[in-house]
Amino acid sequence: MRWERGEFRFRGGNDFERLDRLCAELLRGFYRWLQEASGGGLSPEEASPLAHGADRYLRDFLVDILEAGPADADGDTARQYVGSWYIINTLSPTHAEVELILRSLWLLYRYLEVEGIVDEGTCASAQEDLADAAFFRERLEAFWNLTPEGISAWRSVADFRRKKRPEPSTGSPVH
Repeated sequence: MRWERGEFRFRGGNDFERLDRLCAELLRGFYRWLQEASGGGLSPEEASPLAHGADRYLRDFLVDILEAGPADADGDTARQYVGSWYIINTLSPTHAEVELILRSLWLLYRYLEVEGIVDEGTCASAQEDLADAAFFRERLEAFWNLTPEGISAWRSVADFRRKKRPEPSTGSPVH
């Protein structure tokens, strides 16, 4: 299926339900794509945790927290999610979980590009950030070792709270 990029932009107001529904549909396509040769030819058992990792990013972080859609995301969004929001909002984040999410989002951005939802530059930027495993390992280690005095400095790196919200789209397709 070929998507219209404009459908995946946040339109403001009460657009959460529509975007959530579209993202669920997109995730089903992502899951199927992962099992195709172009997506890696993974088994359903391998594809399922990757699709699940992308689900929380798309629906919980992008749509709910940032009030954005996949087409609104820029190259830094995935870095902010894994390097900050995920760590803060997960009870006991582990290196194995972070590594799985990095792989999941790296593949998701490739899928979003294939489907025409993000452009090549956004995909490349996100994938470059996601490939920096040492950064995310250090972020998690630093989080585990936080002291009250260090919270502000830790939060200032990859801080999703200061992300500029996208302007609501009129819904017209963008290609």
